[in-house]
Amino acid sequence: MEVTDPVCGKTVDLGEAEPIEHRGWAYFFCSAACRAAFLAAPDHYAASRHERAPPHGEAGKSPRPAQ
Repeated sequence: MEVTDPVCGKTVDLGEAEPIEHRGWAYFFCSAACRAAFLAAPDHYAASRHERAPPHGEAGKSPRPAQ
């Protein structure tokens, strides 16, 4: 399964992604640099992704609720 990095928009394989949880949502990153950028301003990146979040259960998209 592939997910989208909320910082750079790059598609990354879920097994290779660097995950974190923020406010109940799981976010996945293509690199430690994108993960660090998100952690520096999580609400900036999270807000823009939640506006475009797919319906619950749509595979291959992020963000999604943490499990």
